Amino acid sequence: MRFILFLSFLSFNTVFAQTILLEENFSSTSQSGLPLLWSQSTLSNDGGWLSGTSNSLQSQYWGIDPNGTFVATNDDACDCNKSADYLITPPLNFTGLDNAILSFAGFFSGQTFEGSTDVATIEYSIDGGNSWIVLTEIDGNGNADNTVWENHNINLSEILSYNDVLLAFHYDDDGGWMFGWAIDDVVIYEPVGLNAEMTMLNFPSNVSLGSSVNIEGVITNTGTDVIESFDIVWSQGGSMSYLQSYGNLNISSGSSYNFTHQDQFVAQSAGLYPIDVAVTNVNGQQDEDLSNNSLSNSIMVIEYGEISSGGFQRDYIYFKPSSAPENSPLVFVCHGYGGNAQDIMNYSQYNDLAIEYGFAVCYPQGIQDSGGNTFFNVGYDFQNNETVDDVAYLEDLISLFSTDGSVNPDEVFCTGMSNGGDFCYLLACEASESFLGVAPISGMIMQDIMDNCSPSQNVGILEIHGTQDNVTYYNGDYNNQDGWGAYPSIPATIDFFVDLYGLALNSTGNFPNISSNDGSSVSYQKYGVEDECAKVWLYTVSGGGHDWPGAYGNMDIDSSREAWLFFDSLCGSGPSSGCTDSAACNFNSTITEDDGTCIYAVDGYDCAGVCLNDFNGDGVCDSICPEDLNSDGYITIQDVLLILSEFGCISFCENDINQDGFVTVADVLQVLSEFGNTCS
Repeated sequence: MRFILFLSFLSFNTVFAQTILLEENFSSTSQSGLPLLWSQSTLSNDGGWLSGTSNSLQSQYWGIDPNGTFVATNDDACDCNKSADYLITPPLNFTGLDNAILSFAGFFSGQTFEGSTDVATIEYSIDGGNSWIVLTEIDGNGNADNTVWENHNINLSEILSYNDVLLAFHYDDDGGWMFGWAIDDVVIYEPVGLNAEMTMLNFPSNVSLGSSVNIEGVITNTGTDVIESFDIVWSQGGSMSYLQSYGNLNISSGSSYNFTHQDQFVAQSAGLYPIDVAVTNVNGQQDEDLSNNSLSNSIMVIEYGEISSGGFQRDYIYFKPSSAPENSPLVFVCHGYGGNAQDIMNYSQYNDLAIEYGFAVCYPQGIQDSGGNTFFNVGYDFQNNETVDDVAYLEDLISLFSTDGSVNPDEVFCTGMSNGGDFCYLLACEASESFLGVAPISGMIMQDIMDNCSPSQNVGILEIHGTQDNVTYYNGDYNNQDGWGAYPSIPATIDFFVDLYGLALNSTGNFPNISSNDGSSVSYQKYGVEDECAKVWLYTVSGGGHDWPGAYGNMDIDSSREAWLFFDSLCGSGPSSGCTDSAACNFNSTITEDDGTCIYAVDGYDCAGVCLNDFNGDGVCDSICPEDLNSDGYITIQDVLLILSEFGCISFCENDINQDGFVTVADVLQVLSEFGNTCS
């Protein structure tokens, strides 16, 4: 019976089998840092194309959305020569194929900045990499702030007659200080049958309250049959669906079609809205691969506002999620010198924390100084003629948001990066009646502000600072060598507020060094006293730079989350007890009393429920039984179908059970020999 079953499925599968020449998700690498047989060529001094996750590969001005493990080249991080960063596939043989398509996920903006433009091309070489021919250029969305992962399908018909071909992903920074390109999920295959792929979605991730958004995207024909019609259906998180039919099409193999749905998304209230989009009813029937028919993305609805303050028109971004109650806490997040509200909103990810914990967040926009750089006025030496009152600006915003009971004016906090962090200290000294706590990240206090600091009430302070910060020195700049103005060291700053508040050292320790490759580790000193609301904490990032840990630089802590947990602990606004075990999933660094509520990950999984033995990076825990291809613990018909779907594969075969380099009858028979058994 099993032999007959095998023959019937083999016969069925031959109709839909694809020849896969290359498949790589970058979940495993060789000593070179790239997958086996992959290579690279680079003129940069940072290693060129690197493998890792979004946390390890992104930087301050080039954030990368999570996508598991991938490869990326990051010009923003190094500002080095990336004119010739080539990521090169193993040699490929295209002879004998009727068609071939390169499919991959890319994260690329193609933005122009200060006269230079990010350039990304797909190129090929038929002489072993001595010379390269451009196959196509990859289009970006032109804005690094709104870049998303996009699927690309490239028709390779131009090189079908060649053997021993190298394909390359070539990134060029155009001689400027640019952003970068990230690559994942590379597949090169020969298309067959009727197959429509939802290749990408084109709508912004952040939109203004009250706006209407077109649901747009790209459908690619990844099969051989011409696509003449289909339906596009989108829904908002599984709620009401909107359908539009498209006909009279002529989409040939490897070609794409850009669609705009007739029904728009209307941003009626602030919040995060998941948008699911699918292509269905292709040529009046179900196409052969349903796994690539849909994509999902989210739209964050936020308020871009303007207020008159001190004779200036001031801009801000405000976000209060539906999860936040009336009279909720308010957190200000202030950008650095020359920065902007949009950037710090993106990399700090405070909107996500606001949704999780239920508070409002505001990103004030600094105005330009006489040199054209945006700033918050803390009295730098070279800005003696600047008159803008940013303290009054934030107080005006507090009044605006609290007038209707939307936020609680008694629970207002501020954090900021660099100049925004310096501003936090000014608020602690000059607006203590308005702010319960501040959390400067890579910030300092100007010496003249310290000399005149006499708050009416004590403001909680959390400073997070790297010892190798080359902008705001950990050891201070007492003689104003850099021109910002004199400022004390970070330890001296902490000592000043500890003495001012009359606090004592409560605890010291180290955070787990969970990211061993970031070159830094984090220790803490926590000061407080019983019956005193304010606390003063210092997180020292040994080996850390001028960074926002968790977004770029050190990855042992998440600065945004740590700041909010600190705010939430002030004056009894947060829990007084909780889990103090750093190995637990619900570890709370702000808690000193353990109440026995620690939660630990199940063996074999991390705290997010992701398996630790996902060796192939497909998001599914790998079974200890090689025949259990879908890792459900049983050898069933699903495993038989999986092995048959790759039958005939001759290179980079995912289901090569006996590891001989091919998927043959031997692999099928091995699955069938265990059919019906339980894998334990």
